[in-house]
Amino acid sequence: MDVVSLTKEFVSFNSASPLSNTPVSRAMAKWMRKAGMQVEVLEYKDPNGVTKTNLVGKKGKGTGGLAMMGHNDTVPAEGWAWDPFKVVQKKTRIYGRGVADMKGSVACMIATAAAFSARNLKKPIYVIVTADEEINCGGADYVARHSKVLHSSKIRYGIIGEPTLLDVVHGHKGSFRVYATAKGLATHSSTGRGRNANHILIPFLNEMLSIDRELKTRKKYLNPDFDPPHSTLNIVMNDGNSASNITVPFSQATINFRPMPGQNLSPIRDRIVRMAKKHGVQIKISDSLVPLNTPPKSRIVQEALKVTRKRKPKTVSYGTDGMIFGKNMELVVLGPGSIQQAHTIDEWIEIDQLHKGVDVFSSMVSRFCIEDPA
Repeated sequence: MDVVSLTKEFVSFNSASPLSNTPVSRAMAKWMRKAGMQVEVLEYKDPNGVTKTNLVGKKGKGTGGLAMMGHNDTVPAEGWAWDPFKVVQKKTRIYGRGVADMKGSVACMIATAAAFSARNLKKPIYVIVTADEEINCGGADYVARHSKVLHSSKIRYGIIGEPTLLDVVHGHKGSFRVYATAKGLATHSSTGRGRNANHILIPFLNEMLSIDRELKTRKKYLNPDFDPPHSTLNIVMNDGNSASNITVPFSQATINFRPMPGQNLSPIRDRIVRMAKKHGVQIKISDSLVPLNTPPKSRIVQEALKVTRKRKPKTVSYGTDGMIFGKNMELVVLGPGSIQQAHTIDEWIEIDQLHKGVDVFSSMVSRFCIEDPA
């Protein structure tokens, strides 16, 4: 299979996270079957009622082996000078939404699976493709809970193929989200009789910023293995774009922390609950997306270092589906392309990175599924 042709085909589907990824998943499933894989299709409805599709492919018999994991949703593409869903080649690069993050990597995985004969495998190869990674890892969560293949295969080792320029990443930050809602009373602002929901929410958010300052400065919350060495906080607000002469009846904010491995945020969680009660704000906390922290001495890390000829593994500050799959598997993040291209206008990847991606994934499959089965 030609990895560049596969990438071009997959990019041609607009699978931005608000949309269904089912069309591109069907195309990927077709190629996975051509690669000799049995494919489990797992569909669900997202919170907006949009159908999303996950794929779990398996080649070979038995349990164990090596999983290669990616996602086929992308961030939206706006402001491009040309059609972002039609790959353009310029010299040594190809451009298009998702070539780096991460349809090119998924193409590498499928091409890798196709290169091996099932009868030569002592342990199976898996290719897992999820939806909604760009939102909240909803697809990975669904696969982890519902995949019969995953539950029966006892997979210990895996590769998350996010773009790392084929550097070996053994750890990344997680996601701790607070959904805060305040309710007011809408009246004409001149009457002085209304209750502005923003005025309720803002004092709560000011205290959240105090927590943010503590996370950046208190030694017990810092980890020098990461850059930046602290959890970051981001606040997104929505009050329905109320007119300036109406007291806002409803206001909400999503606050996202990125905790690091080993951080105990339970005291912070308890403090946020008390703050919300004090200010009359309703909250929902989601802390199920845990940091990835595979020990550097793990076999998956050591084999990846040998294959890529790197000296030591790295950490990164973004998150991946490893926040879900890393709870039950030892994982590395390892993939073609640069994370600097993810989510950018005119996203690109070096063609050579795609070919090297196939070489690296193939070497990992050989080590874990043929030479010294895991």
